[in-house]
Amino acid sequence: MRRHSTGFSLLELVVAMAVTGLIGVSLWKLIPAGTALVGGITAQQQLAQSQETIEGFVVLNNRLPCPAMDDAGSEACGTATIGQLPWRTLGLTRPDPMLRYGVYRSATDDLAVRSARLARNLPPDLVAPVVSFAASRINGLDFCVALRSAAANPSSLTAGGVPVAYVLAHPGSNRTFEGLNTTTSFALPGTPQASNFDDRNLATGLGELSTRLGCVTRLAAAHASARSAFAAFDLDRNAQTFLDFRDFAYEVRKTNTRNASAIVGFATLNVLIATASSVSAVSLTVNSGGAAAVVTVLSAASLLAAVGSLAGATLALVDATKAEDTARLQSVGAAKLKATSGVDFTKAVAAATSVNAKGLLP
Repeated sequence: MRRHSTGFSLLELVVAMAVTGLIGVSLWKLIPAGTALVGGITAQQQLAQSQETIEGFVVLNNRLPCPAMDDAGSEACGTATIGQLPWRTLGLTRPDPMLRYGVYRSATDDLAVRSARLARNLPPDLVAPVVSFAASRINGLDFCVALRSAAANPSSLTAGGVPVAYVLAHPGSNRTFEGLNTTTSFALPGTPQASNFDDRNLATGLGELSTRLGCVTRLAAAHASARSAFAAFDLDRNAQTFLDFRDFAYEVRKTNTRNASAIVGFATLNVLIATASSVSAVSLTVNSGGAAAVVTVLSAASLLAAVGSLAGATLALVDATKAEDTARLQSVGAAKLKATSGVDFTKAVAAATSVNAKGLLP
């Protein structure tokens, strides 16, 4: 009986060795690529974490952090635009390797320095002790104005020639910066990896940072609240003028009533005098046998005139009293209007103050 061999034939062994060799070559080529991929993910994670922390720093400090000048990681706010990530200032753990960091700093728009940029034209507080917002108080709205100014006329930091607010660079697996990352600028994020460049960059443009911080919405709210406060101020001022006018009219009406009352008093006195004169004239006529009848007639006419004057003065007093009551009600109404406008103005100033003081905070 023919016995079958349990080993490999020469041909099978050759084929197996060839397949093993191909797999080995493939793995040899894939290992560096896999290492680079893992390193790339780690680099992107470091960059993303740093970006998030930098923008949180902006919200709290109303400026971008200055670069660090050594591995200690503390920002050095001199004049440098490019240095290392100030990891200690940002409250991060020490990165390994160190990240290169650049921040937009120009003579007119230094994003690493807090400066008053927003004109806070709030109306004067004339009604209630609302906390006044001083123009010298700087917050994130000022930073937004600086961002907008820099975007309108960029003249500082760039990444691949594109103006940016800040930029971060990771040296890659060889831990050495290459290309534009070795100059006074930075490579553009997304630059293809090559044998002479494995850096990874992350940059945020001026307009992009403005959008991420919600600058357009915040500035619009600040300006709108200021306009509302001014409108409320104008209405309150007009209400005060109207109240002053009504108070003056009321005082005039009260004076007219007092005058009318005095005239009634004089008219009443004239009636009494005319009555007394008439009585005397009648007595004189009787005693003179009718010779003084003319005097009696004249006295009677004077009495009638005095009574007529008293009646007219009484009607004038009634009219003056009614006018005074009307003026009083109008003055009360104007006072209520002024009180309402005062409350509205106080609320508008408080709202504008709050929006301005909040800046970029939630």
